[in-house]
Amino acid sequence: MLLSSACTFALAQDPPVRVGRISTVEGQVLVRAGNGEAQNALLNWPVTTDNRLSTMRGALAELRVGAAAVRLDGDSELEVSELDDDSFKLHLSYGTVSVRVRNPDALRGFELTTAQARVILTQPGWVRIEAGRQPGTSIVSVLDGAADVDGATGSVTLRAGKRAELTDEELRTGALQRIAFDNWPEALPAAVPALRYVTDDTTGYEELDRYGAWQDDAQYGPLWLPSAVPAGWAPYSDGRWTWIAPWGWTWVDNAPWGYAPSHYGRWVLLGQRWGWAPGRERGRVPWAPALVGWVGGNHGTNHDQRPGVGWFPLSPHERYVPGYRASADYERRINRVAEGRRSVAGERERREGMTMLPGERFGGSRTVDVPRRNRTSMPPPVMQSFPLSTAPAPAGNWQRPVDAPRGDNGVRRDWVNRPSRLQTDDGQTHLAPRPVQPNRPPVPAQPQQPPMPAQPLMPAVPALPPVQDQMGRPGWRGEERPRAERPQPRPVSERSGPPRERSNDRGNERGNPGRNGRIQEAER
Repeated sequence: MLLSSACTFALAQDPPVRVGRISTVEGQVLVRAGNGEAQNALLNWPVTTDNRLSTMRGALAELRVGAAAVRLDGDSELEVSELDDDSFKLHLSYGTVSVRVRNPDALRGFELTTAQARVILTQPGWVRIEAGRQPGTSIVSVLDGAADVDGATGSVTLRAGKRAELTDEELRTGALQRIAFDNWPEALPAAVPALRYVTDDTTGYEELDRYGAWQDDAQYGPLWLPSAVPAGWAPYSDGRWTWIAPWGWTWVDNAPWGYAPSHYGRWVLLGQRWGWAPGRERGRVPWAPALVGWVGGNHGTNHDQRPGVGWFPLSPHERYVPGYRASADYERRINRVAEGRRSVAGERERREGMTMLPGERFGGSRTVDVPRRNRTSMPPPVMQSFPLSTAPAPAGNWQRPVDAPRGDNGVRRDWVNRPSRLQTDDGQTHLAPRPVQPNRPPVPAQPQQPPMPAQPLMPAVPALPPVQDQMGRPGWRGEERPRAERPQPRPVSERSGPPRERSNDRGNERGNPGRNGRIQEAER
């Protein structure tokens, strides 16, 4: 009993091992963590528990978690209420969202709720959920696969080609009716060579084949080599650092393919070319904020006078030591790619690919841009003189979430209406311009659907630079559709069953930047 309790406590300290990725941003899209300030959503932005995505009219966004793709139409708000090793739960406050799941293993723990419905996929497939487009109504449509739908008045199993309309008073079923949003093309090809080397739990894997090639190496195993990078490029040199609890400083890469190689595996320099090594062992590996070593810096309180801060990608011969609270089992799993390797003489002192910025850049902002120009460069002997360090500490308490009302008295309950808008504290939406993806022909809006007759139930941050255009991604933009007037929130009857409790640890900032990036030699 004591051993079981100790193991449970250790696992409770670990951060989530799965973190989502914003894989498409078109138009005005905001992301908010908890009760913090809203900021512009960027390509490759990490998404975790208690994050909310909000799209303005005419905008589009896509969130990917492993083999699951979640797409938001314009004028929609989606909350990630829980995302960890065993569960993926979403709440659609209003708007339209589609969910595609390819792998049966990804169905475990997945559910999506609205004010009127709960949707659980029972087969890999494709579903579309609409909330609030018609007052007090949620519509669930199954385009492929099957789903169980629960409402206030009953439950129904929907298969491909069927839909259900749910209100607080009734549940009606009928035939599927397609809308323009369904015409957003699927970007993932049928054959994905990357899946021979990584599992589909590796979020971002779908971009690798489009932007690089694979080769086998006798020492490191499979290597992925990016096909179009500028001369002198190094990993973790084109993007930005942002503070995300509970991990601390987290890397957001600018390249469309940059998510998976930034948060899993290690990097290897072969001659003058970098290759990403995911490791030989297959299986789910915990997500990391950035697999780098840190040098320089001054971790006192005077941020204006501390020296330069640098970082470099870890190799497969170097172990990553989290700078956040984590169990020994978590550290073993996140270093699976480094286990069984012999350390190479001088490997720790090579530090290829080092990038440096003035120390004060980390002193007063939660997002630090790493510009392509004006980065500090220096000869190798000077780089070796910098002592190994830990990640820079943030200044002040800017990372603490703003004490803003949640709109539900601070208690997360299913079946309760959510705040209808996502805005910054001054009531304005601060947005950076977004590039419109080309070759996306307009699709005519669908006419308003007539109501279905009742049928018997079936058996029971500071402004950031615009993101890069996503090269090679097919484009599409649909016509805007009229939006029904959103009703005022009103209480809804509670569902039966015990209430779900949320872990207090995951909602708080745990630990501190601590030892992030320290290096240890791999076990022999």
